[in-house]
Amino acid sequence: MDAFLVWLQNLPPFLWVAESDSIWGYAFLLFVHAIGMGLTAGLALVISLRLLGVGTSIPVSSLRPLFGLFWIGFSLNFVSGSVLFATNATGHAHVLMMYVKLLLLALGLVVTRRLRVFVDGSTSDGIVPPSVRTTAVVCIAIWLSVIVAGRMIAYAVESAGASLTPADPAHMASLR
Repeated sequence: MDAFLVWLQNLPPFLWVAESDSIWGYAFLLFVHAIGMGLTAGLALVISLRLLGVGTSIPVSSLRPLFGLFWIGFSLNFVSGSVLFATNATGHAHVLMMYVKLLLLALGLVVTRRLRVFVDGSTSDGIVPPSVRTTAVVCIAIWLSVIVAGRMIAYAVESAGASLTPADPAHMASLR
């Protein structure tokens, strides 16, 4: 497994992202990841708050198009997160917080799917059932936890002392 992780993070595109001083490298991927996080967690929060009674003048059924944007955000996060993982695969794969985030992410998708079933239903503009309200509270808690867990990965990697496995210095110089 470790050999695969070393191989992955030493692939030229991931080395370039990790080591480049270019704005289009690591910084750009963090930016894309933040945009995706804003769309994913932010829209889940907006939908959940509406189901909890905020903005009652807005029909719940009008939230349906937001799920498309949610999936755009998730796609941005999936791609950017995969590349960010690969830039330090040996570090990220050895910290528990990475797996906590992935578990929370999976739970967030399940809970958001449950909310979507209600929002897409024919009774969504009526009274929001208590079970849906409870699911909305859980949804908010999970997505906020995904954000916190994601941020904690960097601290966990750093505290574990994990770092990029040194690549060939001549190769690294050619990337700059």
